[in-house]
Amino acid sequence: MSDHPIPVNPLVAAMIAPLAAAIPARGRWTFTELLVGAAVTLSGHITDAIVAAGHTRRWITYFWFVESARWSWLALWAALLGVLKRQFSPAIWHVVLDDTVVERVSTTAPECRRHFNHSAKPNRPRFLNGQGWVCLAAVLERGSKVGAVPLMLRLVRARGNRSKLDLGRLMLRLLGDRLGKVRLLADAWYMRARIIRDATNRGHCVIGRVRKDLALYLEPPLSEPKRRGPPRKYGDRVTPDMVARLPVSRSGQFLYGKFEVVRYRTCCVAARFLKGELVRAVWIELERPDRPKGRTETRLLICTDPLMSALEVIRAYSKRWAVEPLFYALKHHWGLKDAWEQSRNALTRWVTILAAGYAINQMLAYYDRVT
Repeated sequence: MSDHPIPVNPLVAAMIAPLAAAIPARGRWTFTELLVGAAVTLSGHITDAIVAAGHTRRWITYFWFVESARWSWLALWAALLGVLKRQFSPAIWHVVLDDTVVERVSTTAPECRRHFNHSAKPNRPRFLNGQGWVCLAAVLERGSKVGAVPLMLRLVRARGNRSKLDLGRLMLRLLGDRLGKVRLLADAWYMRARIIRDATNRGHCVIGRVRKDLALYLEPPLSEPKRRGPPRKYGDRVTPDMVARLPVSRSGQFLYGKFEVVRYRTCCVAARFLKGELVRAVWIELERPDRPKGRTETRLLICTDPLMSALEVIRAYSKRWAVEPLFYALKHHWGLKDAWEQSRNALTRWVTILAAGYAINQMLAYYDRVT
């Protein structure tokens, strides 16, 4: 069959060309058709993507490319990062590390196992069968709107020692300094010392929510000249009474897609789980008249950069929520729930192409330059 040229917008072509260049020459046209098909369809079925792209190859060629062709998802991911950096240049990149579960009925699906259901809805079971995916996403902004682009999606193994935390550390190691110094946004599950240290050792700033009873201490007092032994590592323990005595500040901010009035307390403390490293701690509450106490529960955020202001920490962490619409769109509107493959390798490859197609649409939605 001959290759028929497909009319494509120049901006879209500038995004697709570097991705296709990351694939060996033999499979570039096949990859391009699959990528375009994945970007224009709302189904995760590979057959729908083939039909939407106007298949110019035999059907077996596309399936062979996903299952057996020699191409690297790492090279494709690096090319996607390059496209993202060329089209967007924020002062500071915000990167989100989170995970989600794709429900499966069949227990024979690749890496399918039982997961705890965090939604806690009354009509849903406490445990469900599904595939766990760890996602590293970059935050995009246009005006007051905030979105996320999936950089990497990796399937959590159902057996073995490779956990979500290990995958998170692997993603941070692969990210390196490709985006420069970034702010890593994470929820309480990923706010672990080994992940935070991996990020800070590469010059990144980490902002995340932690437990309210986290062991925090004031800065140690100056050591006495004639005191024997090493200098003190911690000061007094930060207690709820001590937090209640901190001055309360109120500020109106545009958070989570709407205007919010936030109450917060802040101070610099030493975190014991980080071996006494100084961090910025922020206790925040959102004022909600419909709540019994007129505000939400107190949440504790910590930032590894103690020089950042409390409001900057609050605004930065609010961008983490962009990953939730990303998961919803990938699973329910972009076909991650319908991405059925019989092997782990084929599933990971096809989901990588699906995520790249979704990333192109997100970049087009948040691209605000005159072209």
